[in-house]
Amino acid sequence: MTTEVVEKRTTEIAEYNPFVAALAELRQKYEGVLFDVTTKEGMGAAIKGRAEVRTYRLNLEKVRVKIKEPALKRVQDVDRDARGLREAFEALETPIDDQIQADARRKKAEEEAKAKAEADRIAAEEAARKATEAAVMAAQRAEIERQQKELADRQHAQAAADAAARRVIEAEQRAARDKIEAEQRAARLAREEADRKAHAARMEMERRIQKEREESDARIQAERREAQRLIDEQAAKVKAEQLAEAQRLREAQDKVDAERRAVEEAARKERMEAEGRALAKARAIEADEKAKRDAADAAEREKRRLAAELNDGWAMLATFVRMYGKRDAFKAVAKAIGPFLRAPVEGSTTGQFWARQSDGSNMLCNKDGTRSVFDDVDQ
Repeated sequence: MTTEVVEKRTTEIAEYNPFVAALAELRQKYEGVLFDVTTKEGMGAAIKGRAEVRTYRLNLEKVRVKIKEPALKRVQDVDRDARGLREAFEALETPIDDQIQADARRKKAEEEAKAKAEADRIAAEEAARKATEAAVMAAQRAEIERQQKELADRQHAQAAADAAARRVIEAEQRAARDKIEAEQRAARLAREEADRKAHAARMEMERRIQKEREESDARIQAERREAQRLIDEQAAKVKAEQLAEAQRLREAQDKVDAERRAVEEAARKERMEAEGRALAKARAIEADEKAKRDAADAAEREKRRLAAELNDGWAMLATFVRMYGKRDAFKAVAKAIGPFLRAPVEGSTTGQFWARQSDGSNMLCNKDGTRSVFDDVDQ
């Protein structure tokens, strides 16, 4: 813990404030100071500084003990009163707990006594059975001894009996022994049968209890499996319905998409065919119109060419008449050309035309109606 944290915490206790102030002063006075303890003066200053700091430290401890004393007494009082109350509660609780424990011991003693009584009963029955078997065996042994004694007496009395009597006696003895052995075997078998039945009954009861437990567990497991099966069937049914619905939607969507594609394909083909027909028709019309235009243009070009040739020839002749018609050497030629120049010329571009005069003659006039220079050839 750093010094800053200590100062921050101790300032929360008013009694420590003087020590905090003293600590600040002592820190300014002694922190980082190196005393020359090799000299008498340095050693004295170091001892004085240590004593001053130690005084504050010891006084701080006294103040701490003084501050803590009421709190310590409060803690002791709390523990003492709690201990007294706990003992009082235990004084109330213990008799009740003793009664509960006594009843528990009583029930346990009753159960043990019941178990012991049952064991004693079984032991008594077993002892009675064994006593009965022992009495039967004793009676049988006494009967055997009596018969043997009688036989011995008869043997001594009838020592001279013939062999047939001995055979009869021996047969009776064998029969008696066989009877005794048979009774002993029967008694042993009866005892063994009783033990077997008791064991079988106990095993049967345990088996029945185990069977009932197993049947109960099996029934619970079967019910759980059936419930899980129903849940799984319902989930599978829902899933199957969802898958079927999704498949149906996919098929419907595929059908719609196929129909849409078929319609779009048919529309595209029809559009392409229509566009092809329209394009072919447009091309045919355009070709026809182009052919007509080309023919018209050719005819117009031919017409303009012929008119141009005619105009060029007419202009050349007019130029000849205008330039050389008045010369004596060419007057005859100009006079011969004159009628041709006065003849109407289709497609003429000179702007001259024939105008009927008042005397009934025709005169080649300009566009404004004035006399044409070409009429000079007639002068």
